[in-house]
Amino acid sequence: MSAIHIRAPGHHRSAMAASAGTRGMVVFGTGLDCYLSYRPSFDAPHNFQVLLAVDFDERGGRALGADRRVGFTEVHTFEPEEFPIAELDPAGAHPRTSFRGTLIRGRRERGGIPVANDVVATVRRVVYFAELAADRDHRNAMLTHLCFGRSDRMYLAHHISSKPSFEQIVAARLIPGTVTDMLGEPLPDGAAPTEFQHAQPIILGPREFTGIRLRAGELAVAAFPSTPAAAGFLADIGIERQIYLEVADLT
Repeated sequence: MSAIHIRAPGHHRSAMAASAGTRGMVVFGTGLDCYLSYRPSFDAPHNFQVLLAVDFDERGGRALGADRRVGFTEVHTFEPEEFPIAELDPAGAHPRTSFRGTLIRGRRERGGIPVANDVVATVRRVVYFAELAADRDHRNAMLTHLCFGRSDRMYLAHHISSKPSFEQIVAARLIPGTVTDMLGEPLPDGAAPTEFQHAQPIILGPREFTGIRLRAGELAVAAFPSTPAAAGFLADIGIERQIYLEVADLT
């Protein structure tokens, strides 16, 4: 299954988008996986929602591991070298496969502390890549979130569409025994994929779900639409913790 790639209809990248530098990226995952989420805005050239599965080099891995061992549980960010974010486009002629940057405990502009410089991030795969356009009308769109990772170590990212919006990443899990077809008929747990290497668009509906922003402890029903690789299904998803929330950059 290929990475999801979206461009706004009739929207073309400007020369600025092709030449300007990047913004910071949110670091999350475990010792078995590591992801970067580009921190977008609706202003070119930063109007892209991008999720990457990456490997850090030894310097970055040691620094990240040391912080986790001493109990640091807040967010890390990664400030990459300047390059056009469009170079990560998996549909491009020669997608970028690595870049250097600084690993930061927190966010630099909010008092964050650099913990490792000149770290190399190698892109294992582009999980999601989409260009944003502030004037697109998505008020009637049903897609709410992007799901990726493993069923027992899952991540949800809020799907950013029309302005204003927000960026949120949460850790979640698919609840065993809750998988049904789209009409609600029970299915064996094996009917649902155990891993989503690329972001799957999902629609969250109510159980205890109280709004668009997800909160730890909530339970929501996720509708996974049909794809060429699998039939659509429904499953309960439990929200375990919030990893990151940002509103100001997308208002």
